[in-house]
Amino acid sequence: MKKSTLLIIIVFLSFNFIKAQEPIDSKFNLPPGCVLKQKFKFFDLSYKLEGKPAVHNFSESDLLVIKNIPENELDEFKSIDPEYYNYYMKGISFFDSLSNKVKEIYTINELWYIYVFDQELKSKLLTVK
Repeated sequence: MKKSTLLIIIVFLSFNFIKAQEPIDSKFNLPPGCVLKQKFKFFDLSYKLEGKPAVHNFSESDLLVIKNIPENELDEFKSIDPEYYNYYMKGISFFDSLSNKVKEIYTINELWYIYVFDQELKSKLLTVK
């Protein structure tokens, strides 16, 4: 009887541990339908705001995380994929709310990357005057 009780406790604790672990995707603000690749590498772009040198080497293409919608196609895209359109427009609204200082420090690709993957830095950028 003791072995079965111990086994039940182990299974229960294992289940709760697995359930309690937060999936990596939920830490990010991923676009609708986006799934992370197995070998995802996070780039911390906060160094630019702090005026420090880059910790990792990366290219602009490493930061391409969003499907760019040309402004003249926005209305059409709204009817094609309304969920993605709304996500995209929230991103644009976020960029518009940033100070000129932030817009001078970061490229649009870097801002999209931050919007998707770095919620802490995203919040911090909103406070920069």
